[in-house]
Amino acid sequence: MKTEMTNIDIHAAVKELQKVVNGKLDKAFLIDSQDGKELILKVHIPEVGTREIAIGIGKYKYITMTEYEREKPKNPPSFAMLLRKYLNNIKITKIEQHNFDRIVIFTFQWGETLYRLIVELFGEGNVIILDKEDRIILPLKIERWSTRRIVPKEIYKFPPQRDLNPFNLEYSIAYELFKDEFQKEENKDTECVRVVSRIFGLAGVYAEEICETAEVDKKTVNPSEEEIKKLFEGTKAFFNKVFNEKKPHIILKDGNYHDISPIELKKYEDLPPNYEKKYYEEFLNALDDYYSGFVIKKEIKKEESKLQKMVKKQERILQNQIESLKKYEKQVEESQIKGDLIYANYSLVDEILNTLKSAREKMDWEDIKKIIKENKEHPILSKVVSINEKNGEIVLKLSADYENKHIEKNVSLDIRKNAFENADVYYSKSKKFKNKIKGVKIAITLSEEKLNKLKKKEETEMETLKEKEESIKKKERKQRKWYEKFKWTVINGYLVIAGKDATTNETLVKRYLEKDDVVFHTLMEGAPFTAIKTEGKEVDEDTLQEVAKFAVSHSKAWKLGLGSADVYWVKPEQISKTAESGEYLKKGAFVIRGKRNFIRSVPLELGIGIVEYGGEEKLTTAPQNTLKNSFKKWVLLKPFKKKKGELVKELKKEFKEYNVDDEDILRVLPPGESNIANK
Repeated sequence: MKTEMTNIDIHAAVKELQKVVNGKLDKAFLIDSQDGKELILKVHIPEVGTREIAIGIGKYKYITMTEYEREKPKNPPSFAMLLRKYLNNIKITKIEQHNFDRIVIFTFQWGETLYRLIVELFGEGNVIILDKEDRIILPLKIERWSTRRIVPKEIYKFPPQRDLNPFNLEYSIAYELFKDEFQKEENKDTECVRVVSRIFGLAGVYAEEICETAEVDKKTVNPSEEEIKKLFEGTKAFFNKVFNEKKPHIILKDGNYHDISPIELKKYEDLPPNYEKKYYEEFLNALDDYYSGFVIKKEIKKEESKLQKMVKKQERILQNQIESLKKYEKQVEESQIKGDLIYANYSLVDEILNTLKSAREKMDWEDIKKIIKENKEHPILSKVVSINEKNGEIVLKLSADYENKHIEKNVSLDIRKNAFENADVYYSKSKKFKNKIKGVKIAITLSEEKLNKLKKKEETEMETLKEKEESIKKKERKQRKWYEKFKWTVINGYLVIAGKDATTNETLVKRYLEKDDVVFHTLMEGAPFTAIKTEGKEVDEDTLQEVAKFAVSHSKAWKLGLGSADVYWVKPEQISKTAESGEYLKKGAFVIRGKRNFIRSVPLELGIGIVEYGGEEKLTTAPQNTLKNSFKKWVLLKPFKKKKGELVKELKKEFKEYNVDDEDILRVLPPGESNIANK
């Protein structure tokens, strides 16, 4: 399996990541895995919602937008906290690939504040945050080379760059530079595919594609000028395909991920039966499946393997203890029988031992052994099996009727001891092993209990992991209606929409206002335009009052914790983007001309709940009377210093039967912080 993205892959990914530009960093998470780390950047994109960028560092190096849920650490590591400190709520103004290398640069800017986040996807990978002077604030990993150092307070330097890249191939000097590479001394005996790879830093599969496109054998050494020209033209044709013929897909081999490419490759044109291609609309989606989905599943498999190893280890311990028990029981029985055989043949054993001692006083061992060998038929000497004088050991063949059966065994005896003493040795052994058996039996009981607990734990956790694996799927992005890009509600049957920011304010006024609509605003800077979509119907006073509450509650007044504020309404024709002479209107701002119909001291009053609209049950906000009259379930909100994350958790629990997620809630909440007032 391909474990890291190439510069071709990164180019395609960065092109699609442009949809994140203008998004603001919400949170950063750093997740540890056995193969490295994964950095998750949670970004809020205007008119789109929250999306997550996943960056893999370590064995698997990648960058993509992900739809897979991760188990994020409750206590973020210091690097993630530092990213939150510096980049939180700052706009991403640029995402670019540096010099067609495996480096991605995120530029975060808000006014004079500017930071860059450098993602290096080569070596073991790294993520580095820089200030506006390109000084390193902190890297994920400190690294040092002869040409550059990735350490805090140093000016960041890019790795040495190549002379040629895909964007300067049309210059007249490009071919000469290309040709020079083949003529360098170090490349003279190198296959042309490797030289092409070195020139552009390409992965082998793409260098092979260039050779095949150029119709030059990839193993060619010292190519002719004609072959070099072909390779140069093949290179240009290849990069033209990269830039203009996107066809993202994953190559599977025997059902497993094998490769991924943003373009069709000749290598995979005629696939064997065990290969197949899976195509995607977006390369980021393919990358997400290939890397994010695979890595998450791999981590789960490792957890499963860890549990299984613990169970197998305990099973081995128990098996060893059972085998020891059997061995000790056998030793008890053997020692007991041998002691009993000595006693059953007490006179015979004593006679042999005493005779040996007497004989030893008159002759040496060789003579004694010779006499025994020559008298094999002798009723006493025939019992001697062997003598080992060095160990002082004699082996006798002893027999007796033992527990209703005839037993015959070779019994080893100490020549220096009498029959009683030898029998006692065996009985002592038997007793010793009986004591060991007691200890082993206790150990077996404890091991069995531990194994049973481990198996129960394994069963429970394997079930959890199985559910976890089955739940690994992409978030299903809900299909949003056009009005859901705004703050919206339904009051007395009228659809009411309000801007969320300067961009949506501009969009609402320019694209969605119709002549019979009623538009609300406050005198407070930063307030949204709020419109009643009347569809030509007359709006009653009660509706005007309720919409005024909705408008003021979604203004800066809520964030400031005010009790009430003045609101006015006008008709669409009174709103103009043409400023007075010498004045300038910033984005989202408009000039109101003519009479303004004020509603004074409108109370800030807002709740959140479920309303049925357009045949669907949806979560949104509304003033209290509207909630009471039209919403299926609701809670009141109040301005309060409480983290949005905590409120979101409470609201998800409150509306769990309606399957609402974080994004559903965050899209509709008023500005600033809130809390549940009552249900």
